[in-house]
Amino acid sequence: MGYLYLLCVALMFSFGGTCVKLISPHFGPAYITFFRFAVGVCFLLLLKAAKQQRFQKDFLSSARLLAGWILFGAIAKWVAYLTENYALSHGPSYGNIVTQPAQTVFLTMSSVLLFKEKLPPRKLFCILLCMMGVLCISWNGRSLEVFFQENILLTGLFILSGFCAGCHVLSQKMIADRMDIIDSNLSIFAVSAILAFIPLIPGMAGGDLAGIRPGFSCIAGILMFGFITGIGFYLNARAILLVPFYMVPIIQSTMAIFAILWGVLFFHETISAYIVGGTVMFITGLIGLQLKGSTIQKPRP
Repeated sequence: MGYLYLLCVALMFSFGGTCVKLISPHFGPAYITFFRFAVGVCFLLLLKAAKQQRFQKDFLSSARLLAGWILFGAIAKWVAYLTENYALSHGPSYGNIVTQPAQTVFLTMSSVLLFKEKLPPRKLFCILLCMMGVLCISWNGRSLEVFFQENILLTGLFILSGFCAGCHVLSQKMIADRMDIIDSNLSIFAVSAILAFIPLIPGMAGGDLAGIRPGFSCIAGILMFGFITGIGFYLNARAILLVPFYMVPIIQSTMAIFAILWGVLFFHETISAYIVGGTVMFITGLIGLQLKGSTIQKPRP
């Protein structure tokens, strides 16, 4: 079941760009980010109800003790999704395939700096391979002038999103042994939803939502995005307990293939040899970073 869970997670998160493209004609990145957290929290609550699982008895006391890490993870996840959604709104639907290698590189470097892990030449080579793959995808064979004027901003946002997602993983690592999987995700996502909502208040008071009539595709995108966020992270945490850890990034890396496929099928986006080559490079680097006893835990899909 662990392998099936991971494949489901990869498939679910590959639709992230598709969801943004469905919602963005009606709502901006800030609203999309709020919807993703708020609906994700609703699906997690539905999951608790379906499992007939109550909050753990010491939930409030644990939340108070871990408040710093919960807030840290919530801020990091909020910034991660805000930057990712902005870049997806203005770029190709598969652009967020860059965030996974960025997150993995960040976590690898964090393990070296914070937890005094060693960085052997093999891992250093894999990091460089990931970076070259990202640059290859971002460049996409265009002139340097076009690259620096258009692509580099979106690529930078995806990389920042990956780094912030890595910070969220670090917070999860610090609270994983002291809170239930669903409760920890609920805590972080609920705070993230509040943080995402606060900047929207002035615009909503000024009539930003006046005249907006979202269609069926937009509403479906919002619901699907929330389902992906809430249930996807739960399945990912369950899967990590059931399969060898080195298999996690190998299966999750199929997300990039699915995301590119949806971009071609649904939005008729052009896929060049640079995109394919860069994807192969960073998937190879991701797998290399995780093999042979890597200690990085719970990578993002």
